[in-house]
Amino acid sequence: MDEDYKKIAGAFLLGGVIGAAIALLYAPQSGRETRKDIAKTARKVKKEAGHMVEDTIDSINDFAGDVKDKVSDIVDRGKDLSVDAKKEILRNLEHGQKVLEKQKKRIVEALGI
Repeated sequence: MDEDYKKIAGAFLLGGVIGAAIALLYAPQSGRETRKDIAKTARKVKKEAGHMVEDTIDSINDFAGDVKDKVSDIVDRGKDLSVDAKKEILRNLEHGQKVLEKQKKRIVEALGI
């Protein structure tokens, strides 16, 4: 939602700058004054564009940081699950080994070996 507001503000700003530039070109003033106004407007647009770029970079960095944190959390959960899964597998193997030993003992007793 915040990104939508930034896009709308950027479009509004760009429209204002274009409108100002057109108004300057059609204003009844001397060429020298018009060129000064155009140069002033160009500097202003450049400055504002720089601010928009900085804001965009900050937003991207924040997003990347959030993604990094989430991925780190997922990896940590995966490690925890891996440790739990290993423990469960070992418990099942030990249980299976005990059952096999009991069955082997029963067979040996039944055969009288």
